[in-house]
Amino acid sequence: MALKIFFYISLFLSLFFYFLPIENLKDNTKKEDRAIFIFENPIMYTLDEDGLSKKIISKQAVKYKTRDELYFADINIYNKEIKKDFIKENLKAEFIEKKGEKYYLANRVKYKRDEYIKFNTNELFFDNSKKIARNTQAFDAMYYDNFYSGTNLYFDMNTNHIKSRRTNFIIEPEKKDKK
Repeated sequence: MALKIFFYISLFLSLFFYFLPIENLKDNTKKEDRAIFIFENPIMYTLDEDGLSKKIISKQAVKYKTRDELYFADINIYNKEIKKDFIKENLKAEFIEKKGEKYYLANRVKYKRDEYIKFNTNELFFDNSKKIARNTQAFDAMYYDNFYSGTNLYFDMNTNHIKSRRTNFIIEPEKKDKK
């Protein structure tokens, strides 16, 4: 008799647990949000048929499926166009997110084109294919020896056209030696 009761209880429990829904044990992290590679202190070079076109130095680089993240990075983009009168552009920031040729830079961002154009801000959106830099926060800049500050920067690097809001200029006139 006890054996029959044990058998029926086992049968009932097995059927009950068979149809009981089980929680989804899958990881909730999306596949694209998982890091594919993590590099510590990398130096990365981009070469094309003309030579070196880009050099990236950072403390850490994380490669995802659709983007790259760089921490404490320094990016040098070398000019390949003969018509342009500069050698390289330099981007520095504590955090850089790169999707294709578009960069989002945050925290102590510095942009420099040779020694005549410099921007300091906390945010910068940089499109390397269209050669446009823009932001939505306050910035200060140097254009040759002239100081420039404002908000909502738009800088077209093809035409050297700069637009912004709440703009302030300090223009230094050329100084001539008096003898």
